[in-house]
Amino acid sequence: MKEFAILNEQEYSTFYASHPLRNFMNAPEAMKQKALGSIPYEYAGVRENGTLLCATPLCYFPFMKVFRMCYAQRGFLADYTDRETLAFFSSSLKQYLKKKRVVYLLADPNVLYRERDIDGELVENGFDNSYVLDAMTEAGFTHQGFSRNYGTFAMVNWMFSLYLNGKDEDTVLKDMHQQTRWSLNRTLKQGIQVRELGEDELDIFLNMEEATAKRRGFEMRDRNFYRNQYKAYGEHARLLLAYLDLDVFDASNAREYAQITADIQENDAKLAETPGSKKYTKKQKVLQEALDLNAKKQQESAELRAAYGSVLNMAASWFMVYDNEITYLYSAADDTFRKYYAPYAVQWHMIRYALEHHIPRYNFYGISGDFREEAEDYGVYEFKRGFGGQTEELVGDFILPVKPFLYSLYRRLRSR
Repeated sequence: MKEFAILNEQEYSTFYASHPLRNFMNAPEAMKQKALGSIPYEYAGVRENGTLLCATPLCYFPFMKVFRMCYAQRGFLADYTDRETLAFFSSSLKQYLKKKRVVYLLADPNVLYRERDIDGELVENGFDNSYVLDAMTEAGFTHQGFSRNYGTFAMVNWMFSLYLNGKDEDTVLKDMHQQTRWSLNRTLKQGIQVRELGEDELDIFLNMEEATAKRRGFEMRDRNFYRNQYKAYGEHARLLLAYLDLDVFDASNAREYAQITADIQENDAKLAETPGSKKYTKKQKVLQEALDLNAKKQQESAELRAAYGSVLNMAASWFMVYDNEITYLYSAADDTFRKYYAPYAVQWHMIRYALEHHIPRYNFYGISGDFREEAEDYGVYEFKRGFGGQTEELVGDFILPVKPFLYSLYRRLRSR
């Protein structure tokens, strides 16, 4: 016999840990962040003969002054082919939430809709999870439609993901767009290094993010949001910094200079033995160009050191790391150093981490779903697609009216 239940943290965490629809947004750590932001939450589920069949987090927000709306964040963790359990859970939630002054429940399942390729086109004979829409509708929910935009309630509906099963570094590099591979090679050749930032270094990222937000014209979240998120997610939150250490850079240049001058001396000796040799004359020219480039790098280093000091922080990115997925969440970059292509070094560092730890999915996360070159965020999509992978669309948002009259009134007032 099925029974509706309010779950404790351990029950939900255990169920979550092995569920195929788990995600950083429906993780227990996501609820810890809600608590740090003074947002009340709890977990609900359905048991049958002591076995948990489905579960979801429930977050509560003030609504119409005296009421609340409830958000099943990236929920439900359920088998959407089991319509009987889904209908029972939805009906039970409705009755339960009525007592908690909830007007409506919002759910946005972590389920992909239909299979798409790297260009956003539907894949012929690809997977099709349209049945989830039917199951949710049958359970009393109303689908909020599809949009080519960043999702409602600050959640994305479109993503770009790279799947790594059966791949190695060479395969991933081969599958990259030529321009991406060139940018990556360039940033590595220029000596850009990557390291992880600790909690006490969070301001390095936040200051860079603030400058990026001003430059690109978007609104940055309150700094406490990021601090709470870092604290709540603990070891799952990884903050990476791409930087240039001029001491290391200069040492590398010095070694390169020594090698070039030694090669020049050796080549000059060969040329003296065989005057007019095309081979050694050509090599002489190549070595001189290398020497000139080395001198240019030394001069550039001196100028950078005078202007910015010995360590140049260039780009930072925030990731959520779980055993089934790495999610690229936020990024920031110092536009002064854009020619160094530092963001590519960060992405490659984490892709290699995913390969090393056998994490199957590298989720570049949000895109708008507008794939036209004139789209406002086309540059974001172009950067992500350069690494190879596929576009993805989620099934979207669903609303369950808990107090239908009040929800209908709210809709009418909102449409005015």
